Amino acid sequence: MRSSVSYILSHAPGESVMSHPDYTQEIQHHACLLVLVKGIGGVLKNFNKLWERIQKVNNIKVTDSSGQVRDIWVRYVRDYPVENNDWGDFQTHRRLLGLITLSKFTNQIELNEVCRVHESLKVKYSNTLFDSRAFMFGPGNNLKKPEQEPEIYSAFEDEKLFKEKSSLSDKMSIPSEQADSLSSSESFQRPSSSTTSYSLPEENFTTPSNFKTHAMFYGENDPVLDLEQHVAELINSLFWVVESKRLERSKEKLEKVSLLLAPFEKRDFVGLDMESRNNKKRCMGRVTKNLADLTLQSGLVAESLTQYHSSAEILKSVNDWLWLAAAKEGHCAASAILIYPNLRNSTPLQRNASLQENSPLKLKSLSLYQSNDPFRKFKMGSPQKSKVSSPVNPPSELTPSSSESIETSSRQSESEIADTESLSSDIEYQRSFLTPDLPSIPRQPQSQLHNQYLLSNEDIAEKYRKAIIHYSKYQNAGIIETEACFKAARIAVEQNNSLIASGFLQNVMFINLTLSEQEKIQRFDTLAELYKEIGFLRKAAFCQRLAATRHVSVNNPNPDWRRCYYLMLHSFPGHKLSLDPNYVIQHQVGWPVLQIQLLQEVVVAAKRMVHPALATRHMTFLLQTMWPHLTKHEQRDLAIQLQALSAQCEGGPVPLVLETGEVIPPANLTHVPHCSHFTPRPLPPARTPHLIKLKPQQGPFIFTPIHFGSLERKSKKDEGKMEYLWVEDDICEVQMKLTNPLPFELKVSNMRLLTSGIVFESIPETIILPPDSPTTVNLHGTPKEVGELQILGYSTHTLGVKSNCRLKNMPMPNKFPASFTLEVIPSLPTITIETEVAVSGNLMSNLESSGSVTNISLYNGESTECVIKITNTSNVPIEYLDLSIQSNMDSQLQTKVFQWNNDDLQSQLPIKPNNTASIVMNLYGEADFLDLGGCDNLFPNSLTSNYPSRVGSPVPNAHASLPTQSSNPQNSLSSGLLNRTSGSFRSTNSQTTSWSAPLSVMPPSRGRQIEAQFLLRYSGGGDAEHCRQSTLQVNLELLPSVSITHWDVLPAEIPSQLYLVLDVTNLTSEEIDLHYTENKHILIEGKESCRVPVPLDRCPFNVTPKSNNEDTTEIRSISTGSSNSLELMCSEHITQNVKLRWNLLQSNISGRASVKGITLSQAMIYIVRMSPLNWEVSINKQCMKPQEEYSCNAGECLSLGVSIGNHLARPLHKLCLSVQFYQDYNNGVLNYKLENSVATAGNNKVVLTTLEETAKAYHECTVVFLTPGEFKIDIQCSTTEPISEDPIKEENSSIIQPCAGEISHVWRFIPPVAISVTD
Repeated sequence: MRSSVSYILSHAPGESVMSHPDYTQEIQHHACLLVLVKGIGGVLKNFNKLWERIQKVNNIKVTDSSGQVRDIWVRYVRDYPVENNDWGDFQTHRRLLGLITLSKFTNQIELNEVCRVHESLKVKYSNTLFDSRAFMFGPGNNLKKPEQEPEIYSAFEDEKLFKEKSSLSDKMSIPSEQADSLSSSESFQRPSSSTTSYSLPEENFTTPSNFKTHAMFYGENDPVLDLEQHVAELINSLFWVVESKRLERSKEKLEKVSLLLAPFEKRDFVGLDMESRNNKKRCMGRVTKNLADLTLQSGLVAESLTQYHSSAEILKSVNDWLWLAAAKEGHCAASAILIYPNLRNSTPLQRNASLQENSPLKLKSLSLYQSNDPFRKFKMGSPQKSKVSSPVNPPSELTPSSSESIETSSRQSESEIADTESLSSDIEYQRSFLTPDLPSIPRQPQSQLHNQYLLSNEDIAEKYRKAIIHYSKYQNAGIIETEACFKAARIAVEQNNSLIASGFLQNVMFINLTLSEQEKIQRFDTLAELYKEIGFLRKAAFCQRLAATRHVSVNNPNPDWRRCYYLMLHSFPGHKLSLDPNYVIQHQVGWPVLQIQLLQEVVVAAKRMVHPALATRHMTFLLQTMWPHLTKHEQRDLAIQLQALSAQCEGGPVPLVLETGEVIPPANLTHVPHCSHFTPRPLPPARTPHLIKLKPQQGPFIFTPIHFGSLERKSKKDEGKMEYLWVEDDICEVQMKLTNPLPFELKVSNMRLLTSGIVFESIPETIILPPDSPTTVNLHGTPKEVGELQILGYSTHTLGVKSNCRLKNMPMPNKFPASFTLEVIPSLPTITIETEVAVSGNLMSNLESSGSVTNISLYNGESTECVIKITNTSNVPIEYLDLSIQSNMDSQLQTKVFQWNNDDLQSQLPIKPNNTASIVMNLYGEADFLDLGGCDNLFPNSLTSNYPSRVGSPVPNAHASLPTQSSNPQNSLSSGLLNRTSGSFRSTNSQTTSWSAPLSVMPPSRGRQIEAQFLLRYSGGGDAEHCRQSTLQVNLELLPSVSITHWDVLPAEIPSQLYLVLDVTNLTSEEIDLHYTENKHILIEGKESCRVPVPLDRCPFNVTPKSNNEDTTEIRSISTGSSNSLELMCSEHITQNVKLRWNLLQSNISGRASVKGITLSQAMIYIVRMSPLNWEVSINKQCMKPQEEYSCNAGECLSLGVSIGNHLARPLHKLCLSVQFYQDYNNGVLNYKLENSVATAGNNKVVLTTLEETAKAYHECTVVFLTPGEFKIDIQCSTTEPISEDPIKEENSSIIQPCAGEISHVWRFIPPVAISVTD
């Protein structure tokens, strides 16, 4: 829009120019009468209230001579330069027409001075001033008003005009707010307080004789009820003067009018021919334009359109660009007033009556904030002082509301207007901002406006653009052009045309004016204000920043760092910044380089305004929000600067409230140090609470992804909810990993946990972090109540700044939940465990903490006691205590190794604080002393395998064999084993055959390790659902003592007894004393074996095995045929009657050994168990004793008699008694083919049909040995009837019955009768 012709059509500097721009002018002010309100004399305490009341009287309705009601509008100013008043001919709304003074005096001298100042003001503006009023406030409540005639101006000396005024004065009306109209001026009755004279005994005041102004006198504290009436009278009088001027101008002949000039044009027309055609047209155009201005001011807006149009056509024809521009501007103003009649209703400070809510043309301004304040405050200065401040946003405006607000442009509603006093001027001015929801400026329908010269919206903008172009041609009209740009921009804003408004504002930046620093500030403030209205926040921020720099420039004689700071602070939204650092970090919008520069300048401004707390806060904000955009060097430098700033004033996590009411939110350093890991830790295992009663598992599966009882199976789990529990009054821990990103050591002090919910006592920590090295830090605290605890984050004190680092505000990429939630249960007791083991157990007293290990060594068969002492180390009594054991053994073996009395334990409850309870644990080295010497090659590493039959197997260091009694093929134990087809002669429980199963069979030939855990579950206090669990690890080492490698049974000297012959091996390195009976013992050297005969009574025939014995199943599972129950019965009989005790002579350690689980062959069973038949054998009538050998000669006839008796309680049937002779070669071979060696006479086999109970049967035969040698007689009795010898067999008899003629059972006479035959 600027043109180079401005230097051609304008004069050099020094001409009369408008040097005081008025940036507050708006387009509707072209139709207003200008009145100056001035305070003179002493300070009037209620001046601002009076000023507000005067401002409200900005419009009155006057009925002219034709009966037409006119709206007369007034603009009040507090100061007005005379230079601008000189432009009154160019634009009549710049003329100062009225004067109102508000003064205070306390004595006559001050009154005289007030009158003098008032008169001097009239003289100052005498060229344009029409009328004035003086409101004077003196001491007391009422003052005597001197009788002074009102001042009469020359304008009223014309008798015609005076009469016309007098005839029309009766039609004056008061302001529209009070009444529509009044018939005459007499209706303005003054209150008696201002018109009645009182005699004051102290002093009577009189005005000077040269004081000719209409003055009103009041007491200092009077309410001045008639203020509005007097102001309305002044406006009314001003209107008639303007109206008379308009009528006078309209009646002038255009051919004889004089040329109107702008102040700088006076030299342009010197010496020119004013009678030329062009100059006459120039005069006519300018006078017509002047008449249009007067017409617009006198309330005839529609008529002024025609006059503006006519003047523009005339001026255009003579290329009078300056006045043509003024005509176009007036045309636009008149059209805008008609199209938007409520433009003029934005009455300052009239917040209720004048707020309009009907404009549909508003757009919300682009902002990062939303205001909750109903009013926004603007600060305007007087044109003379040129101090205009930018809007001061309330604190809520700088607080982000949503990310969408960045993209949304809106205009502020009138309800969001606020007032504040200017920092540089006492002028207050309010402007209205409108929302799209409640528009305030309704358009007049075009159907109601039939004026052909009424401009449309587009025409207004276009004519304003052309007018500005014409203004730009004149350098001396730069301020006129600037004001026109602002007025055009404001009307474009009302038209909701942001681009056009931006064009007008952009033109202001290129207008070259010689302005003072304050005027430059005022211009940038106004630009920023308008840019905000159209949503150009970045440009608004740019202008605010320029205004801030002007406040502290070197050319400014009075630098104002305070205003600089606030302007920069209010430019944050335009730079996409918010005062809330969390919002900035979350959204990361804007231009980081500009933001960093702005923040650094804000820090400098805060320092220069001597506010170290603000400087520290903004530097912390800079480090926190801009950290990712800073280089390593910048991070280091800014951190050092922050440390220096905080040395003056420490930063804290509390909001700072400025003197304007704005709130600066706290800024917390989460990058220094950087937290990469933050997790609450469960309590240590010894203090972890467990449920006393476990909840039943839902569903039949060990694991299932299905959530039973929930329809929303894919519901998201609360990531911050911890599954474990914390305990009241227990020290709890949160583990975090911190990294120092700075290149120097960083001291972080007073680190605490931030919590909510129940009371939590956090323990402070201090740590020094090395550069770039992750460090694990544990923060501790103690919950003091029961309930839900939320861990929100942690606090730090580093670089002189205290920060509350909340998890929800942690920077990416480490995403933490908003909080961690833990359940805190009531206090639980704590214990210490002490173990004491007897000396024989190779361990002395030992104090054990929970989870420690106790090592005990025992020999197989050794017993000892372990005393466990439990001490209550808390203040909570132990009311519940339970002991259980977990080990690598099966349950049966475990109960034999570990034994305690639970009743004794429960009787010691409750355990008071600092008291002790004891548990006596009996330990026994349970082992299987029957060893299989040759099994190592089969299962070298297994302790739980099923071993094959171990009877008769070769054992190292053992004797070669047992006595020859076992050499008979039918009686030998070895031969009996060879004939079995089962897996083993005896076996473990079938459920423990796996090699990885718990220990149940423990071979005695080598040491074994038993790992057991004593689980102590205890609770107390007010929590009956949870308990603690302490673990005592016990490693029990079982050392080999003795083992039995071979065994056999031999008949004793009497039929009721037998000998159990054992091969016992000493597996220790010491000499052992083995007691195998009460009175008999034997010494066995270390690693040596010894054969021991143990005398036993034979198993009675009527004794049955105990069915509830735990080894019954074990024996039955490996025995076959009819001998199953007999073997079990005989094995139990031997186990119960064999008592082996050993003693290590050197160590004085004693123990027991058992033959439990011994296996017997069929031949052994016959020896062990007493026969149901009573045998009596005689040779030649000589009764044979057991193991007695009979000698005879070959060929000698021998009489052999055999008698049997039935001991059963029932008869025996189908018996067959037989006698057989054989030779035993003692090498395992038995020869029964003796036809050539033995001859018998009589039956060697007799069948007995029935043998009654207690009955006897006798059989006799004769035998002759033909050859010498050693012979034996096998005497046996068999039956084909099923035998039910014991109840067990009878109850569990097989369903398979023997066939007819099949032998069911055989009884032998043992030992066999031996006969030695000689020649």
